[in-house]
Amino acid sequence: MYRTLKPLAAGLSFLAALLVILAMLFTSLQLVMHDEGWLRSRYESYGTADAIGISTDDITRALMQLVYYMEGDVPSIDLTVTENGQEVSMYNDRERLHMVDVQVLYQNFRTLRNFAVPAAAVLLIAAGAMLEKGSRLRVFARAYLFGLLTYAAVIAILGIWVAVDFSSFWVKFHHVFFTNDLWLLSYATDRMIRICPEQLFYDIVVRFALLFIAAAAALGIGAGIAARKK
Repeated sequence: MYRTLKPLAAGLSFLAALLVILAMLFTSLQLVMHDEGWLRSRYESYGTADAIGISTDDITRALMQLVYYMEGDVPSIDLTVTENGQEVSMYNDRERLHMVDVQVLYQNFRTLRNFAVPAAAVLLIAAGAMLEKGSRLRVFARAYLFGLLTYAAVIAILGIWVAVDFSSFWVKFHHVFFTNDLWLLSYATDRMIRICPEQLFYDIVVRFALLFIAAAAALGIGAGIAARKK
């Protein structure tokens, strides 16, 4: 019986691995976005405060307000900052409307991540019931390695795209995930675009990718050892 069910168990384990890796991806991004000290250091390296007339403290606070809004921790992105010696409202109506769309997208990904972990556990329990006790870890480990290779292929393609033409990647990303043009902001009228230069997004993508790769590779080494054991 176990031999007959083994292909099905392997398939369920592979789906579980894909879900676990998906959860790791979103969590890696979440960790980067909540690293206020690192984000502040990016602004300091860009010289953003001198370029736009808003202090690094206010810039960082304004960016973190966006993060907290995406998480649902604050009701709006509204806040006051000092620009060239005068107090001003940081964001305008177009920026507020765009962030409504961003929050929906972010919350959908977070919900998917939160669903992925228990769903993966259920799949692994079901797969384990179809396998002999001594073969479970090996099958699970191999499934993770295959899942990792699947994601690696996709990430490699996207990574090449990001390295060669980040602007094209970023524009296409918005076309895929947004149905309006509210994301097309102007440097002259929208402060959000002034505190979110393309270089910041590039640095975020690279750091989140490296963090994910480190975590996935560490788990992959363990899976590789387990997959070889009899």
